Amino acid sequence: MRFSALLLLTACSQDFKLQEHASSLVVTPPTSDVGLQAVGSESLIPILLYAPTGDVQVLSVDVLNADGDWFSLADSELPAVEDGATASVSIRYAPEAEGLHWAQVTVTSDQGDGLDSVVIVRGEAAMPTARVYPSIVDFGPVETATQGTGEVVVQNDGRVPLELAAVSLDNPNFSVLTPLPLTVALGAKETLTFAFFNAVDESEQTSLATLDMGADVDPVTLRANACSTASGDLYDSDGDGFSFCGQDCDDWDDAINPIAIEICDTVDQDCDGLVDEGTSCVDDDGDGLSEDEGDCNDGDPAVSPARVEVDSNGIDDDCDGFTDDGTTDGDGDGYSTAAGDCDDLDASAFPGAAESVDGDDDDCDGMIDDGTEVYDDDGDGYSEASGDCDDSDSGASPGRLESADWTDNDCDGLVDEGTDFYDDDGDGFTETGGDCDDGNAGVSPAELERVGNGVDDDCDGVRS
Repeated sequence: MRFSALLLLTACSQDFKLQEHASSLVVTPPTSDVGLQAVGSESLIPILLYAPTGDVQVLSVDVLNADGDWFSLADSELPAVEDGATASVSIRYAPEAEGLHWAQVTVTSDQGDGLDSVVIVRGEAAMPTARVYPSIVDFGPVETATQGTGEVVVQNDGRVPLELAAVSLDNPNFSVLTPLPLTVALGAKETLTFAFFNAVDESEQTSLATLDMGADVDPVTLRANACSTASGDLYDSDGDGFSFCGQDCDDWDDAINPIAIEICDTVDQDCDGLVDEGTSCVDDDGDGLSEDEGDCNDGDPAVSPARVEVDSNGIDDDCDGFTDDGTTDGDGDGYSTAAGDCDDLDASAFPGAAESVDGDDDDCDGMIDDGTEVYDDDGDGYSEASGDCDDSDSGASPGRLESADWTDNDCDGLVDEGTDFYDDDGDGFTETGGDCDDGNAGVSPAELERVGNGVDDDCDGVRS
């Protein structure tokens, strides 16, 4: 049986007498310390009640905070404690400010004989502190009906564990793959994986990811197919020198780009919006027949096997292999001089023949070797043989200045290098993508700020 001491003073020959007073309710422990916890979190402190000498009904539990209103009674009903038994009440600690906190808890019962039981509860609260990086996650180009992923690191730099309860996103095409809630221990870091599913098309998509963990951190920007802020190298997925953000209509196939040769396969190889044009299986002139169907000049709708030969017009109108029946075809190539043959002694030279690198005008158009790798087709001073990477574009040739246009202007195999569209220092960010110093790989939105170096390491506009 437990007792509490009551000092009774009696005036008798100036002697003092200490008497033992039996307590009807014992409240323990006298002091409860919940320890350190995060601001905004909640914990419960149990107060134990013991009735050593009979049944006791608790009448009130009063909580007197030294400051704030962080401690409170958690129970909705006050207990009755039977003789020799124990019960408890709970004190809630829910701090909303940093610091050391305490409160006095007074328990009054129906058997207290005018004496209340008093205990002390206390705790300490600290703000969660986190670093979240990078501040921008670029998924790059994501093909329709496929998924791209990106990662963010959450680092606990504070004195209390971090509890990432939820992540809110303002674009339903983005999601969080990491199971939540996620606890980040003191001094530790955890990786948060995001996904972007491209369900509809390859248009630019962005989302703000707001992390609910009690720490004061900025939202993370997620983006995909983001040509407005993208890097030329990041957005040339197939490495063919043409960017998803520029003229490449299929950045996942290096055989498809604006300078590819169209072949007969129902695919738009040269990204001009037409399929198989210029090949033998397509009726290019709209006369109802392709080369495979017998059209000997698929660039002229007046020429096809269905036409009637017109004498002396220099054309094989009916595609029977004879031009202007009755005229002389000296080399047997189907064209006479009257029909436009520029060399009637050479069967490889005639109108419509394929031009080859031989120093001759094979197709009789007045130009030698045009359309071949040795001819400067775009007039910029370079042919394919001398290094022109796109001989249909006079803005692309060796030695030109690179410009931010999603094109390899200087034909060095890199797109937009040295411009705001290119990640020149290889840290994953361009100037348009948020890099404030694209000549320093240690400076980008993905970096942690290093105090005292006078550099804006994380590109947030503040130098430490």
